[in-house]
Amino acid sequence: MDQKHLKQALSTFTSSQGNALNELSEDRRLLVVFLRHGGCPFCRQVLAQLQELSKQIAAQNMQLAIVHMMDDSQADKLLARYQLQDVHHFSDPDRKLYQLFQIKRGNLAETFGPAIWWSGFKTTILSGFFPGIPGKDLHQLGAALILDKGKVVASHFSKNSADLPDWNQLLTCEIPFN
Repeated sequence: MDQKHLKQALSTFTSSQGNALNELSEDRRLLVVFLRHGGCPFCRQVLAQLQELSKQIAAQNMQLAIVHMMDDSQADKLLARYQLQDVHHFSDPDRKLYQLFQIKRGNLAETFGPAIWWSGFKTTILSGFFPGIPGKDLHQLGAALILDKGKVVASHFSKNSADLPDWNQLLTCEIPFN
């Protein structure tokens, strides 16, 4: 998709606070985090990491937006648990933003297979990120992108449900000049 069409498409998605995704990325760099489903323990781990990183994100003159497949009331409750209730979030139950950014759906091995079990054990039992009620699409994988004026300038696309971004690498990436 060319830049003009991407910006146009991004303008059709509005956050819980009424701002369009492209509008937010014009204002300043935007870290957009795509969650799997609200019951996913790895997503809860990501939200806890974002809570810890919130000051670093703000210090870099960046703002955070979260894309999810929940309805806004479910998302509000989950985000409040991690003190992220003031973050722009986008309810995308039909996965249109996920598709626009080509965030893949995992197969059975990538979402629930044996390679995920050890990470799942560490995340749930050892770290205490217990699963909630399974969400809309259990096979949807996550991603994190940095948008700058509607352009993706850095990204992490999860290879499986346990593959989380290296936040330090993502947040310290060099932003190219236009």
